[in-house]
Amino acid sequence: MKVEIIRLEAGDDALVMRVDEDVFDEPVRPDRLAVYLRQPGHYFMIVALADDLVVGQWRR
Repeated sequence: MKVEIIRLEAGDDALVMRVDEDVFDEPVRPDRLAVYLRQPGHYFMIVALADDLVVGQWRR
C-alpha cells in the first residue's frame, strides 16, 4: 500500500472525492471545498492518501 501526505492547494479538490468513512464529519461538497481552497489567506488542509483513497485529514 502506498501512502502519501499531501497539502491541498487550489485545484486539488478532485483528490478528495474518494474518501474513506469517518474521515470528515459530513460528506465532502466539491463546491464548498473548491471555494475554501481558493480563498486567499486560508490556512491549510493536509490529507493522507492510501492507494488514492483519503484515509485522514487535518486542517488549520
